[in-house]
Amino acid sequence: MAYFKVNGYWKDNKTEFSDYIIREFDDAIPEGETDCGFTDDDIFFYGLSETDIIEAIRLGEGTVQDFVLTNLVDIIEN
Repeated sequence: MAYFKVNGYWKDNKTEFSDYIIREFDDAIPEGETDCGFTDDDIFFYGLSETDIIEAIRLGEGTVQDFVLTNLVDIIEN
């Protein structure tokens, strides 16, 4: 299982965000449990691999998401 810290911004108002956590798989962390020290509340988005994130960064505003990823900050592996 991998987690990724990313930076980016919201498409609608260009508000930037930093160090948001993306979990590689889209299976939520069960209520009251942790994985790699993260809870479900810590996760910004589920279901993007490192390859997906790199592609989203390349596409910029051309993705279907409401946000734009600008860079991959860190990879945390379990």
